[in-house]
Amino acid sequence: MKMVFRNLAIATLSLSPVAAMAHPGHESTAFSSGLLHPITGLDHLIMLVAFGLLLGCLRLSMKAKASLIGGALAMLVVGVMSGHQFGLVSGVELAIVSSLFVVSAALWQAFSASQTMMKAAVSLCIGLVFFHGYAHGVEAQGTVAQFTLGMAISATALMALGVKLGELAASRWLSVGVAAVSSALVLVV
Repeated sequence: MKMVFRNLAIATLSLSPVAAMAHPGHESTAFSSGLLHPITGLDHLIMLVAFGLLLGCLRLSMKAKASLIGGALAMLVVGVMSGHQFGLVSGVELAIVSSLFVVSAALWQAFSASQTMMKAAVSLCIGLVFFHGYAHGVEAQGTVAQFTLGMAISATALMALGVKLGELAASRWLSVGVAAVSSALVLVV
């Protein structure tokens, strides 16, 4: 089963476009733009809700879940700052696409993997959130802090929504839904 999932991920990634999925052209200087973007940017919407689903499916305290959401937000902010500082770097788009399938694989394993494996998977997911932020930092102009604040508020709400959904409908089959929506996104873009 692991081999099939790995081959599916490789095949899907090989079809992924090289164009940035950060949706260039949106206004990235205002709080309202940052607030709306995680909702209107499908790649971010999928990643944030799926990460919340993953946390919701794990048997963790609310304090632990809040800490992990905080870690993901920190990576998002560091990504925005880094992207704004360093500019376009090759491979960011591939990391964004990969993150969607990594979180899906982590969701699948949430019900059977060891604690050590799940800690590594959650850490990897948090690390990959960096690239979602980085892509926006590259295109951000003007008041990056306002954009980042708006984006952090929406990102928190989306992850919290995912946590609640994951707690209500905890199933490894959620990962199949995340992978299917991610594949559709990759093929459409």
